[in-house]
Amino acid sequence: MQLDLKALRCFAVLAEELNFSRAATRLNLSQPALSSQIRTLEIRLGLTLFERTTRQVALSDSGAKLLPSVQRLIATSQGVQAVVGNLRGGQKRKLSFGAAFYTIDIPERIRLLESFFQLHPEVPLDVIPAWQRDLVRNLQKGVLDVALLIGLPVSRVQMAREVLLDANVETLFPDDLPRLVLRRERVALLVPRESPLAGYKTLPREALKGARVALLGPNHGQAMIEPIRRLLEAAGADAIVPPEPHAIGVERYGRQFRIPAVSLGWFQTGQTDDDMVRLPIDDFDHATELALVHGSGALTGQAADLWRHITTLFE
Repeated sequence: MQLDLKALRCFAVLAEELNFSRAATRLNLSQPALSSQIRTLEIRLGLTLFERTTRQVALSDSGAKLLPSVQRLIATSQGVQAVVGNLRGGQKRKLSFGAAFYTIDIPERIRLLESFFQLHPEVPLDVIPAWQRDLVRNLQKGVLDVALLIGLPVSRVQMAREVLLDANVETLFPDDLPRLVLRRERVALLVPRESPLAGYKTLPREALKGARVALLGPNHGQAMIEPIRRLLEAAGADAIVPPEPHAIGVERYGRQFRIPAVSLGWFQTGQTDDDMVRLPIDDFDHATELALVHGSGALTGQAADLWRHITTLFE
């Protein structure tokens, strides 16, 4: 059976986006043209690749099983194109390194970029700050070579559900993107020094009964928020969402009003003043990652060199 690489790419992109409008935009096609490509591919394969309703698109069981093989085929094709480009003596382009705005002061980011600049001053590199949700989209479009993300990896199915609830979900990313984990941080509570809770090394859940706790806002994603909310509810704590509900704002709110605040552990919001202490919660291993991520295709050339450099740096 001869397969059309363009149709397979349409399948792969729609599987990533689970939205015909976004997938068509990535592919520079109209929605009817994309629908036609998918229908033709399904007829040729004799398989239903997507379950469609009026509200959403989901991968079928057959589509989910086929996707990894298609992604490998597309990655191989991209690798061949890169080799051909090199053989033709194509002009070197700048590497594109995406980094979420809020990673700017994180030591791992500073270390990996400064060491790469030092060892490879000849390699053109653009560092592109952006919202994480935009970085993930641009990785999938092939606009970025690699990106530095902070968050919780989730399945494509979960990611699609989250985007339906909030298109601006920020802390989640697809778990099938190749990634190198640089550090992992457990979710904990930032507690005022004067609070009785500060006397613990690890917070027992029963000690949280009746405590007011500042909680992250919904744009962090249900997969991120719900385990924390359920824990606080079961412990009898009173969870409140501050007016500025991002991770830094939540910690600041806790400091201002002298109440415990959910802390992801990545941001220094005055901890050096020694007026707050960050404490883990008993048997609560919910965590986020600082991860270097690239798109589903294979890295080649200088992008592969950058990845190898960072892998060696953090071994």
